[in-house]
Amino acid sequence: MDASTAEKNLEKDPVRTMIRFVRILFPPFILFTLSLCGCSPQAKTSYLIRDMENPPRVIQDTFSAKGKSDYILLDDDGYAFRLVYLCENRVYNFTEEPEKNFLLTSFQLILDTPMERKLSGDDRRRIWACLERKVWEEQSRVVELKRRVTEERLRQESDLPPILLEQNRIRAEREEKKRVEEERQRRLEAEIRRNEEERHRKAEEEQRRKAEEERKIKFYRSGESERLDPVLPPPPIKVTERGVFLVMKETSIYEDPRIDSKAQGLGKKYDVFDVLSTRKDQRGVPWHQVLVRDRIVSTKGKRSGWAPEERSFWVKNKLLVWVFPGDPTKSSTAKPLKMNVEDLQFTGKKVSIPDKNTLYEVTYEVNFEFVDRLLGWIEERNGIRRSDKNPDEMRALLKDLAYTLWPLPIQTDVLRGQIRTGFTPQQVVLSWGKPDHINKTRTLIGVHEQWVYGENPFPNTYVYLENGEVKSWEFLRSGPKP
Repeated sequence: MDASTAEKNLEKDPVRTMIRFVRILFPPFILFTLSLCGCSPQAKTSYLIRDMENPPRVIQDTFSAKGKSDYILLDDDGYAFRLVYLCENRVYNFTEEPEKNFLLTSFQLILDTPMERKLSGDDRRRIWACLERKVWEEQSRVVELKRRVTEERLRQESDLPPILLEQNRIRAEREEKKRVEEERQRRLEAEIRRNEEERHRKAEEEQRRKAEEERKIKFYRSGESERLDPVLPPPPIKVTERGVFLVMKETSIYEDPRIDSKAQGLGKKYDVFDVLSTRKDQRGVPWHQVLVRDRIVSTKGKRSGWAPEERSFWVKNKLLVWVFPGDPTKSSTAKPLKMNVEDLQFTGKKVSIPDKNTLYEVTYEVNFEFVDRLLGWIEERNGIRRSDKNPDEMRALLKDLAYTLWPLPIQTDVLRGQIRTGFTPQQVVLSWGKPDHINKTRTLIGVHEQWVYGENPFPNTYVYLENGEVKSWEFLRSGPKP
Protein backbone atom coordinates (compact mmCIF):
# COMPACT_ATOMS: atom_id res chain seq x y z
CA MET A 1 0.00 0.00 0.00
CA ASP A 2 1.41 3.25 -0.95
CA ALA A 3 1.39 6.44 1.04
CA SER A 4 -1.55 8.03 -0.60
CA THR A 5 -3.71 4.98 0.07
CA ALA A 6 -2.71 5.04 3.75
CA GLU A 7 -3.67 8.71 4.13
CA LYS A 8 -7.04 8.09 2.60
CA ASN A 9 -7.73 5.25 5.11
CA LEU A 10 -6.68 7.47 8.03
CA GLU A 11 -9.05 10.20 7.03
CA LYS A 12 -11.88 7.70 6.92
CA ASP A 13 -11.13 6.48 10.61
CA PRO A 14 -12.59 9.12 13.25
CA VAL A 15 -10.77 7.73 16.34
CA ARG A 16 -7.46 8.18 14.86
CA THR A 17 -8.43 11.62 13.75
CA MET A 18 -9.33 12.61 17.42
CA ILE A 19 -6.08 11.19 18.79
CA ARG A 20 -4.16 13.12 16.23
CA PHE A 21 -6.04 16.35 17.20
CA VAL A 22 -5.31 15.87 20.90
CA ARG A 23 -1.65 15.28 20.22
CA ILE A 24 -1.56 18.55 18.36
CA LEU A 25 -3.42 20.75 21.06
CA PHE A 26 -2.17 19.21 24.37
CA PRO A 27 1.34 20.72 24.43
CA PRO A 28 0.08 24.30 23.94
CA PHE A 29 -2.59 23.78 26.71
CA ILE A 30 0.04 22.51 29.14
CA LEU A 31 2.22 25.51 28.41
CA PHE A 32 -0.73 27.94 28.91
CA THR A 33 -1.70 26.35 32.19
CA LEU A 34 1.86 26.48 33.49
CA SER A 35 2.07 30.09 32.49
CA LEU A 36 -1.09 30.93 34.46
CA CYS A 37 0.18 29.08 37.50
CA GLY A 38 3.44 30.95 37.32
CA CYS A 39 1.66 34.37 37.29
CA SER A 40 -0.69 33.85 40.40
CA PRO A 41 0.95 34.17 43.91
CA GLN A 42 0.98 31.25 46.26
CA ALA A 43 -1.09 31.52 49.53
CA LYS A 44 1.07 32.15 52.55
CA THR A 45 0.58 30.19 55.79
CA SER A 46 0.36 32.18 59.14
CA TYR A 47 2.52 31.11 62.07
CA LEU A 48 1.81 31.70 65.80
CA ILE A 49 5.09 31.64 67.73
CA ARG A 50 6.09 32.68 71.22
CA ASP A 51 9.55 33.98 70.52
CA MET A 52 11.63 35.02 67.54
CA GLU A 53 15.35 35.05 67.21
CA ASN A 54 16.72 38.41 66.09
CA PRO A 55 13.36 40.16 65.62
CA PRO A 56 13.29 43.32 63.47
CA ARG A 57 14.18 46.65 64.96
CA VAL A 58 10.59 47.86 65.03
CA ILE A 59 9.54 44.80 67.05
CA GLN A 60 12.39 45.42 69.51
CA ASP A 61 11.30 49.04 69.92
CA THR A 62 7.71 47.89 70.55
CA PHE A 63 8.95 45.41 73.17
CA SER A 64 10.88 48.26 74.87
CA ALA A 65 7.83 50.52 74.91
CA LYS A 66 4.97 48.04 75.46
CA GLY A 67 6.70 45.03 76.96
CA LYS A 68 7.28 41.63 75.47
CA SER A 69 4.23 40.15 73.77
CA ASP A 70 2.74 36.72 74.50
CA TYR A 71 2.71 35.67 70.82
CA ILE A 72 4.11 36.77 67.49
CA LEU A 73 1.82 36.03 64.55
CA LEU A 74 3.60 35.91 61.18
CA ASP A 75 1.98 36.44 57.77
CA ASP A 76 -1.62 36.71 58.99
CA ASP A 77 -4.39 38.64 57.22
CA GLY A 78 -1.93 40.56 55.08
CA TYR A 79 0.26 41.73 58.00
CA ALA A 80 3.91 40.85 58.20
CA PHE A 81 3.89 40.79 61.99
CA ARG A 82 1.14 40.81 64.59
CA LEU A 83 2.06 41.11 68.28
CA VAL A 84 -0.52 39.54 70.61
CA TYR A 85 -0.84 40.84 74.23
CA LEU A 86 -3.32 38.65 76.10
CA CYS A 87 -3.64 40.67 79.34
CA GLU A 88 -4.08 43.89 77.39
CA ASN A 89 -6.69 42.23 75.12
CA ARG A 90 -4.91 43.91 72.23
CA VAL A 91 -3.10 43.01 68.96
CA TYR A 92 -0.56 45.34 67.34
CA ASN A 93 -0.38 44.96 63.52
CA PHE A 94 2.71 45.65 61.41
CA THR A 95 2.96 45.73 57.61
CA GLU A 96 5.98 45.51 55.32
CA GLU A 97 6.63 48.48 53.10
CA PRO A 98 8.53 48.24 49.78
CA GLU A 99 11.56 49.76 51.50
CA LYS A 100 11.57 46.76 53.88
CA ASN A 101 10.69 48.94 56.86
CA PHE A 102 8.27 47.45 59.39
CA LEU A 103 5.72 49.99 60.52
CA LEU A 104 2.91 49.75 63.08
CA THR A 105 -0.24 50.30 61.10
CA SER A 106 -3.03 49.59 63.62
CA PHE A 107 -4.08 47.83 66.79
CA GLN A 108 -7.28 45.98 67.66
CA LEU A 109 -8.93 43.95 70.41
CA ILE A 110 -8.79 40.17 70.70
CA LEU A 111 -12.16 39.25 72.15
CA ASP A 112 -15.12 39.02 69.78
CA THR A 113 -12.80 39.10 66.72
CA PRO A 114 -11.45 36.39 64.35
CA MET A 115 -8.20 36.57 66.30
CA GLU A 116 -9.94 34.99 69.34
CA ARG A 117 -10.60 31.77 67.36
CA LYS A 118 -6.87 31.36 66.72
CA LEU A 119 -6.15 31.18 70.46
CA SER A 120 -6.61 28.30 72.83
CA GLY A 121 -9.14 28.13 75.63
CA ASP A 122 -6.45 28.77 78.26
CA ASP A 123 -5.43 31.94 76.46
CA ARG A 124 -9.02 33.17 76.34
CA ARG A 125 -9.49 32.44 80.05
CA ARG A 126 -6.25 34.28 80.72
CA ILE A 127 -7.63 37.34 78.90
CA TRP A 128 -10.79 37.30 81.03
CA ALA A 129 -8.77 36.79 84.20
CA CYS A 130 -6.60 39.80 83.36
CA LEU A 131 -9.71 41.91 82.70
CA GLU A 132 -11.22 40.87 86.02
CA ARG A 133 -7.95 41.67 87.78
CA LYS A 134 -7.84 45.12 86.15
CA VAL A 135 -11.42 45.79 87.25
CA TRP A 136 -10.57 44.66 90.79
CA GLU A 137 -7.41 46.82 90.81
CA GLU A 138 -9.42 49.82 89.60
CA GLN A 139 -12.00 49.26 92.31
CA SER A 140 -9.23 48.85 94.89
CA ARG A 141 -7.63 52.05 93.62
CA VAL A 142 -10.94 53.90 93.96
CA VAL A 143 -11.43 52.52 97.47
CA GLU A 144 -7.88 53.51 98.41
CA LEU A 145 -8.41 56.96 96.94
CA LYS A 146 -11.62 57.37 98.95
CA ARG A 147 -9.80 56.23 102.08
CA ARG A 148 -7.02 58.74 101.52
CA VAL A 149 -9.51 61.52 100.81
CA THR A 150 -11.40 60.62 104.00
CA GLU A 151 -8.18 60.56 106.04
CA GLU A 152 -7.14 63.91 104.55
CA ARG A 153 -10.54 65.40 105.33
CA LEU A 154 -10.39 64.10 108.92
CA ARG A 155 -6.87 65.43 109.26
CA GLN A 156 -7.92 68.83 107.99
CA GLU A 157 -10.93 68.82 110.33
CA SER A 158 -8.65 67.96 113.24
CA ASP A 159 -6.23 70.72 112.20
CA LEU A 160 -9.04 73.26 111.75
CA PRO A 161 -9.75 74.05 115.46
CA PRO A 162 -6.13 75.03 116.22
CA ILE A 163 -6.08 77.14 113.07
CA LEU A 164 -9.33 78.84 114.09
CA LEU A 165 -7.96 79.42 117.58
CA GLU A 166 -4.83 80.96 116.14
CA GLN A 167 -6.92 83.07 113.77
CA ASN A 168 -9.12 84.25 116.64
CA ARG A 169 -6.01 84.99 118.70
CA ILE A 170 -4.48 87.05 115.91
CA ARG A 171 -7.79 88.85 115.34
CA ALA A 172 -8.11 89.53 119.08
CA GLU A 173 -4.53 90.88 119.18
CA ARG A 174 -5.27 93.16 116.23
CA GLU A 175 -8.49 94.37 117.81
CA GLU A 176 -6.69 94.94 121.10
CA LYS A 177 -3.94 96.90 119.35
CA LYS A 178 -6.57 98.89 117.50
CA ARG A 179 -8.47 99.54 120.74
CA VAL A 180 -5.28 100.61 122.52
CA GLU A 181 -4.40 102.93 119.64
CA GLU A 182 -7.90 104.42 119.60
CA GLU A 183 -7.79 104.83 123.37
CA ARG A 184 -4.42 106.54 123.10
CA GLN A 185 -5.79 108.82 120.38
CA ARG A 186 -8.85 109.63 122.48
CA ARG A 187 -6.67 110.41 125.49
CA LEU A 188 -4.53 112.64 123.32
CA GLU A 189 -7.58 114.43 121.97
CA ALA A 190 -9.05 114.70 125.45
CA GLU A 191 -5.78 116.15 126.73
CA ILE A 192 -5.74 118.69 123.91
CA ARG A 193 -9.36 119.55 124.61
CA ARG A 194 -8.73 119.90 128.35
CA ASN A 195 -5.77 122.18 127.70
CA GLU A 196 -7.93 124.30 125.40
CA GLU A 197 -10.72 124.46 127.96
CA GLU A 198 -8.28 125.31 130.71
CA ARG A 199 -6.85 128.11 128.62
CA HIS A 200 -10.35 129.48 127.94
CA ARG A 201 -11.26 129.14 131.62
CA LYS A 202 -8.18 131.03 132.72
CA ALA A 203 -8.88 133.72 130.13
CA GLU A 204 -12.46 134.09 131.41
CA GLU A 205 -11.29 134.19 135.02
CA GLU A 206 -8.74 136.86 134.09
CA GLN A 207 -11.42 138.90 132.39
CA ARG A 208 -13.75 138.55 135.38
CA ARG A 209 -10.92 139.53 137.71
CA LYS A 210 -10.13 142.62 135.67
CA ALA A 211 -13.81 143.55 135.49
CA GLU A 212 -14.10 143.11 139.26
CA GLU A 213 -11.03 145.29 139.85
CA GLU A 214 -12.35 147.97 137.52
CA ARG A 215 -15.70 147.90 139.30
CA LYS A 216 -14.02 148.25 142.70
CA ILE A 217 -11.84 151.08 141.43
CA LYS A 218 -14.91 152.80 140.02
CA PHE A 219 -16.79 152.64 143.32
CA TYR A 220 -13.65 153.69 145.23
CA ARG A 221 -13.18 156.77 143.05
CA SER A 222 -16.85 157.67 143.17
CA GLY A 223 -16.93 157.35 146.96
CA GLU A 224 -20.05 155.21 146.88
CA SER A 225 -20.46 152.08 148.88
CA GLU A 226 -20.03 148.91 146.92
CA ARG A 227 -23.30 147.14 146.08
CA LEU A 228 -23.28 143.43 145.54
CA ASP A 229 -26.17 141.94 143.61
CA PRO A 230 -27.40 138.93 145.56
CA VAL A 231 -27.75 135.65 143.66
CA LEU A 232 -31.46 135.02 143.53
CA PRO A 233 -32.84 131.49 143.37
CA PRO A 234 -34.30 130.35 140.05
CA PRO A 235 -37.83 131.75 139.53
CA PRO A 236 -40.81 129.43 139.13
CA ILE A 237 -41.29 127.61 135.87
CA LYS A 238 -43.04 129.82 133.28
CA VAL A 239 -42.69 128.20 129.86
CA THR A 240 -42.20 124.50 129.21
CA GLU A 241 -39.70 123.78 126.45
CA ARG A 242 -38.49 120.35 125.40
CA GLY A 243 -35.01 119.71 124.08
CA VAL A 244 -31.46 118.60 124.90
CA PHE A 245 -28.86 120.26 127.07
CA LEU A 246 -25.16 119.28 126.88
CA VAL A 247 -22.96 120.11 129.84
CA MET A 248 -19.58 121.10 128.43
CA LYS A 249 -17.63 121.16 131.70
CA GLU A 250 -18.08 120.17 135.30
CA THR A 251 -20.68 122.41 136.85
CA SER A 252 -23.06 122.36 139.78
CA ILE A 253 -26.66 121.38 139.28
CA TYR A 254 -28.89 123.40 141.59
CA GLU A 255 -31.66 121.44 143.21
CA ASP A 256 -35.28 121.93 142.28
CA PRO A 257 -37.00 124.18 144.85
CA ARG A 258 -39.34 121.46 146.00
CA ILE A 259 -39.84 120.27 149.56
CA ASP A 260 -40.19 116.58 148.70
CA SER A 261 -37.14 116.48 146.42
CA LYS A 262 -33.54 116.70 147.63
CA ALA A 263 -31.91 116.49 144.19
CA GLN A 264 -28.32 117.62 144.27
CA GLY A 265 -25.67 116.53 141.82
CA LEU A 266 -22.58 117.36 139.86
CA GLY A 267 -22.86 117.00 136.09
CA LYS A 268 -19.78 115.54 134.42
CA LYS A 269 -18.25 116.68 131.17
CA TYR A 270 -20.35 116.04 128.08
CA ASP A 271 -23.36 114.65 129.92
CA VAL A 272 -26.58 114.98 127.93
CA PHE A 273 -29.77 115.95 129.79
CA ASP A 274 -33.40 116.30 128.76
CA VAL A 275 -34.50 119.93 129.10
CA LEU A 276 -37.89 120.27 130.78
CA SER A 277 -38.18 124.05 130.79
CA THR A 278 -36.20 127.23 130.16
CA ARG A 279 -36.38 130.57 131.98
CA LYS A 280 -34.34 133.68 132.77
CA ASP A 281 -33.52 135.04 136.16
CA GLN A 282 -33.79 138.72 137.15
CA ARG A 283 -30.41 139.46 135.60
CA GLY A 284 -31.52 137.99 132.27
CA VAL A 285 -29.29 134.87 132.51
CA PRO A 286 -30.99 131.84 130.91
CA TRP A 287 -31.40 128.74 133.03
CA HIS A 288 -32.48 125.25 131.96
CA GLN A 289 -34.34 122.79 134.14
CA VAL A 290 -33.16 119.22 133.45
CA LEU A 291 -34.09 115.76 134.57
CA VAL A 292 -31.06 114.42 136.37
CA ARG A 293 -32.39 110.91 136.95
CA ASP A 294 -35.29 108.87 138.30
CA ARG A 295 -34.95 106.88 141.48
CA ILE A 296 -37.09 104.31 143.22
CA VAL A 297 -37.89 105.28 146.82
CA SER A 298 -38.92 102.49 149.22
CA THR A 299 -40.69 103.11 152.51
CA LYS A 300 -42.56 101.02 155.04
CA GLY A 301 -46.16 101.49 155.99
CA LYS A 302 -49.13 99.69 157.52
CA ARG A 303 -52.27 98.35 155.98
CA SER A 304 -55.38 96.91 157.55
CA GLY A 305 -57.25 93.69 156.84
CA TRP A 306 -59.81 91.31 158.24
CA ALA A 307 -59.23 87.80 159.59
CA PRO A 308 -61.85 85.17 160.61
CA GLU A 309 -59.94 83.97 163.73
CA GLU A 310 -59.26 85.47 167.16
CA ARG A 311 -55.80 86.45 168.30
CA SER A 312 -55.74 83.86 171.14
CA PHE A 313 -56.44 81.12 168.63
CA TRP A 314 -53.54 82.26 166.43
CA VAL A 315 -51.01 82.47 169.25
CA LYS A 316 -52.01 79.09 170.67
CA ASN A 317 -51.69 77.08 167.46
CA LYS A 318 -49.03 79.10 165.59
CA LEU A 319 -50.89 78.64 162.32
CA LEU A 320 -50.91 80.78 159.19
CA VAL A 321 -53.81 83.20 158.98
CA TRP A 322 -55.95 84.22 156.02
CA VAL A 323 -56.34 87.98 155.84
CA PHE A 324 -58.82 89.79 153.56
CA PRO A 325 -57.46 93.27 152.67
CA GLY A 326 -59.71 96.26 152.14
CA ASP A 327 -63.42 96.57 152.92
CA PRO A 328 -64.82 93.66 155.00
CA THR A 329 -68.03 93.69 152.99
CA LYS A 330 -66.01 92.68 149.94
CA SER A 331 -64.30 89.73 151.61
CA SER A 332 -66.27 87.29 149.47
CA THR A 333 -64.63 88.63 146.29
CA ALA A 334 -61.27 89.84 147.64
CA LYS A 335 -58.18 87.65 147.24
CA PRO A 336 -56.99 86.59 150.76
CA LEU A 337 -53.40 86.83 151.92
CA LYS A 338 -51.67 84.00 153.78
CA MET A 339 -49.57 85.57 156.56
CA ASN A 340 -47.73 84.64 159.77
CA VAL A 341 -49.30 85.36 163.13
CA GLU A 342 -46.22 87.28 164.32
CA ASP A 343 -46.65 89.78 161.45
CA LEU A 344 -50.21 90.72 162.47
CA GLN A 345 -51.56 92.99 165.18
CA PHE A 346 -55.22 92.85 166.34
CA THR A 347 -56.81 96.30 166.60
CA GLY A 348 -59.71 95.15 168.80
CA LYS A 349 -62.31 95.91 166.17
CA LYS A 350 -64.60 93.24 164.80
CA VAL A 351 -67.56 93.13 162.43
CA SER A 352 -70.33 90.62 161.76
CA ILE A 353 -71.40 90.01 158.19
CA PRO A 354 -74.62 88.13 157.39
CA ASP A 355 -74.07 84.53 156.30
CA LYS A 356 -70.40 84.78 157.35
CA ASN A 357 -68.31 84.40 160.45
CA THR A 358 -67.18 87.32 162.55
CA LEU A 359 -64.17 89.14 161.06
CA TYR A 360 -61.44 90.71 163.20
CA GLU A 361 -59.48 93.75 162.02
CA VAL A 362 -55.70 93.38 161.99
CA THR A 363 -52.79 95.54 160.71
CA TYR A 364 -49.59 94.43 158.95
CA GLU A 365 -46.53 96.14 157.54
CA VAL A 366 -45.86 96.45 153.81
CA ASN A 367 -43.18 98.09 151.63
CA PHE A 368 -44.28 101.00 149.46
CA GLU A 369 -42.26 102.02 146.36
CA PHE A 370 -42.65 105.14 144.23
CA VAL A 371 -40.61 106.93 141.59
CA ASP A 372 -38.96 110.20 142.63
CA ARG A 373 -37.82 112.47 139.81
CA LEU A 374 -34.57 114.30 140.58
CA LEU A 375 -34.70 117.72 138.88
CA GLY A 376 -32.11 120.45 138.73
CA TRP A 377 -31.24 123.84 137.22
CA ILE A 378 -28.16 124.54 135.04
CA GLU A 379 -26.99 127.93 133.87
CA GLU A 380 -26.89 128.25 130.09
CA ARG A 381 -23.27 129.41 129.92
CA ASN A 382 -22.18 126.04 131.37
CA GLY A 383 -23.47 124.04 128.43
CA ILE A 384 -24.84 123.85 124.91
CA ARG A 385 -28.52 123.96 124.00
CA ARG A 386 -29.77 121.98 120.96
CA SER A 387 -33.56 121.92 120.70
CA ASP A 388 -33.53 120.22 117.26
CA LYS A 389 -31.75 117.04 118.38
CA ASN A 390 -32.67 114.22 120.72
CA PRO A 391 -30.20 112.67 123.21
CA ASP A 392 -29.24 109.81 120.85
CA GLU A 393 -28.46 112.20 118.01
CA MET A 394 -26.45 114.41 120.35
CA ARG A 395 -24.39 111.46 121.61
CA ALA A 396 -23.77 110.36 118.01
CA LEU A 397 -22.55 113.88 117.21
CA LEU A 398 -20.20 113.79 120.20
CA LYS A 399 -18.87 110.43 119.02
CA ASP A 400 -18.16 111.83 115.57
CA LEU A 401 -16.39 114.85 117.07
CA ALA A 402 -14.26 112.59 119.27
CA TYR A 403 -12.44 111.28 116.16
CA THR A 404 -11.42 114.78 115.07
CA LEU A 405 -8.69 117.17 116.24
CA TRP A 406 -10.62 120.33 115.50
CA PRO A 407 -10.11 123.34 117.80
CA LEU A 408 -12.54 123.78 120.66
CA PRO A 409 -14.33 126.86 119.16
CA ILE A 410 -15.11 124.89 115.98
CA GLN A 411 -16.40 121.93 118.00
CA THR A 412 -18.54 124.29 120.08
CA ASP A 413 -20.05 125.85 116.93
CA VAL A 414 -20.79 122.40 115.52
CA LEU A 415 -22.46 121.34 118.76
CA ARG A 416 -24.56 124.54 118.82
CA GLY A 417 -25.64 124.00 115.20
CA GLN A 418 -23.78 127.00 113.80
CA ILE A 419 -21.35 127.41 110.91
CA ARG A 420 -18.64 129.97 110.20
CA THR A 421 -16.46 131.06 107.30
CA GLY A 422 -13.73 128.55 106.58
CA PHE A 423 -15.73 125.49 107.62
CA THR A 424 -15.04 122.29 105.69
CA PRO A 425 -17.87 120.23 104.11
CA GLN A 426 -17.58 117.68 106.94
CA GLN A 427 -18.00 120.37 109.58
CA VAL A 428 -21.03 121.81 107.77
CA VAL A 429 -22.64 118.35 107.55
CA LEU A 430 -22.10 117.69 111.26
CA SER A 431 -23.53 121.10 112.19
CA TRP A 432 -26.46 121.46 109.76
CA GLY A 433 -26.80 118.01 108.27
CA LYS A 434 -26.60 116.90 104.64
CA PRO A 435 -28.00 119.36 102.06
CA ASP A 436 -31.01 118.55 99.94
CA HIS A 437 -29.18 119.44 96.75
CA ILE A 438 -25.66 120.47 95.63
CA ASN A 439 -24.94 122.62 92.58
CA LYS A 440 -21.29 122.27 91.57
CA THR A 441 -19.45 124.44 89.03
CA ARG A 442 -15.82 124.13 87.90
CA THR A 443 -14.00 127.31 86.90
CA LEU A 444 -10.42 128.33 86.21
CA ILE A 445 -9.91 129.34 89.84
CA GLY A 446 -11.34 126.17 91.35
CA VAL A 447 -14.60 124.43 92.28
CA HIS A 448 -17.64 126.44 93.34
CA GLU A 449 -20.40 124.64 95.25
CA GLN A 450 -23.86 125.82 96.24
CA TRP A 451 -25.49 123.71 98.99
CA VAL A 452 -29.27 124.05 99.07
CA TYR A 453 -31.13 123.34 102.32
CA GLY A 454 -34.88 122.97 101.82
CA GLU A 455 -37.14 121.77 99.06
CA ASN A 456 -37.35 123.50 95.69
CA PRO A 457 -38.69 125.89 94.49
CA PHE A 458 -38.51 127.60 97.89
CA PRO A 459 -35.20 126.69 99.55
CA ASN A 460 -34.54 127.95 103.03
CA THR A 461 -30.79 128.47 103.00
CA TYR A 462 -27.89 128.62 100.54
CA VAL A 463 -24.32 127.79 101.62
CA TYR A 464 -21.53 128.77 99.20
CA LEU A 465 -18.18 126.90 99.22
CA GLU A 466 -15.03 127.68 97.26
CA ASN A 467 -12.48 124.85 96.89
CA GLY A 468 -13.90 122.99 99.90
CA GLU A 469 -14.26 125.98 102.31
CA VAL A 470 -17.33 127.96 103.34
CA LYS A 471 -17.28 131.52 101.97
CA SER A 472 -20.79 132.73 102.77
CA TRP A 473 -24.41 131.70 103.30
CA GLU A 474 -27.83 133.33 103.11
CA PHE A 475 -31.29 132.67 104.55
CA LEU A 476 -34.06 133.15 102.02
CA ARG A 477 -36.84 132.05 104.34
CA SER A 478 -37.08 131.22 108.02
CA GLY A 479 -36.32 127.52 108.26
CA PRO A 480 -35.75 125.04 110.99
CA LYS A 481 -32.00 125.67 110.97
CA PRO A 482 -30.97 128.96 112.63
